[in-house]
Amino acid sequence: MAKILERMRWREIPIGVTSAFGASSLLMGEIGAGAPGVLITAGIHGDEGPWGAWAIQKLLSGIGEDELRGFLRVVPMANPLAMEADKRNAPVDQLDLNRAFPGDAQGSYTERIAHILATAGLEGIDVVIDLHGGGSWCVNAFVFEMEGGRDLSLCFPAPFIVKAPSRDVSLTGYASARGATVTAVEMGGRGPGERQWAGRIAEGLLRALCLIGAIDAALAPPPVDPPVAVSGTAVLRPAQGGIFLPALDARHIGTMVKKGALLGRLHHPATFALLEEFRAPFDEAALLLLRPFVAQVEAGAMTYVLAQAVRD
Repeated sequence: MAKILERMRWREIPIGVTSAFGASSLLMGEIGAGAPGVLITAGIHGDEGPWGAWAIQKLLSGIGEDELRGFLRVVPMANPLAMEADKRNAPVDQLDLNRAFPGDAQGSYTERIAHILATAGLEGIDVVIDLHGGGSWCVNAFVFEMEGGRDLSLCFPAPFIVKAPSRDVSLTGYASARGATVTAVEMGGRGPGERQWAGRIAEGLLRALCLIGAIDAALAPPPVDPPVAVSGTAVLRPAQGGIFLPALDARHIGTMVKKGALLGRLHHPATFALLEEFRAPFDEAALLLLRPFVAQVEAGAMTYVLAQAVRD
């Protein structure tokens, strides 16, 4: 039985870029027909690119074409120039694709991608699963809960779940406002556990597709333990640039730490003087995102994202 990956039909949609390079291309893979229609995206932010695409590849290479029950569209590399540069945003316009919806057919590079995803990407789609992740400079471990999409979010083996802000300018927010059931997954990134995280995301994708009837329900993996609900997200950023030395490595992502726990330090790059310490701000602080490697960071760079555990 042929796998979905082998039977995928690929559409190449050109996007004008620069005078030197002419046009880039957005690739959409499609297979199947009818309902439900599902869109899976990855690489909205370029520095998160390979990990979501890897999880999609794992999913598609493990499912037979005859096991598909609906229509599936995938966009594994949603922001090609940003991925090539290993940056959150494309260097040609520096716009955040996940704040650019519904886009503009005559706008800048990023606005044109948003327009393509908001039109051709969402055409005939009932469910949207948007894969993000820590990426090349950090790791993270949570899933967003969006209105009407809780059951979809619970398909993913994430340690934490966060209620998403209402944001129509993101892909999932825009799709949700137009009636789609949506979730956004924030799991994985570069580190020793990247293979395991990609496998967990692929497993979550399969569980979600079985839940909504897009894949034969007999293939559904066992249910996962529910994640811990968290709220009051806090982003820690350095007040100045320097050399960042982590106190916690990638193995700590998805765990809880006590208030005041040392997370990392910032040092002057020449004198090595201690400039700043990063410490947990909550009594029970959930580690949603952290930098696991020594790095040179600029003032204001996202370094940690933590949240307070919600207890009944």
